[in-house]
Amino acid sequence: MKINIVLAVPLAFASACSSSVDVCPAVVKPAVVVEVRDASTGLPIAEGASGAVREGSYTDSLKPYSGISANQSTLLSLQAALGRPGLYTLTVEKPGYASFTATGVQATAGACGVQTATVKANLIKAGP
Repeated sequence: MKINIVLAVPLAFASACSSSVDVCPAVVKPAVVVEVRDASTGLPIAEGASGAVREGSYTDSLKPYSGISANQSTLLSLQAALGRPGLYTLTVEKPGYASFTATGVQATAGACGVQTATVKANLIKAGP
């Protein structure tokens, strides 16, 4: 009877351990991805847009992001703050459009790195 109890404990312990192993991809994700569109037409206008994310003294400029648009020749989104969780203020600018600002953009830390916050920036054409 003691032998059965001794064997059962290691098996139960081993099965509990195997379910808690996380396998993470070797990819560093951006904290913020912003989809930039014309507010009136809905067309993507990220090409030629610029901006940044800020948290305290930290600033990172927006860079082209691939992986969202089905048409590879159309830049749909921009990214910033690779692998860095935080609470950001986002600004987007594009010639001919009013500036876009979003505050409280939260990117949290997850088991396998940052959980990307996605923002839709619908830019309004500037007046004459």
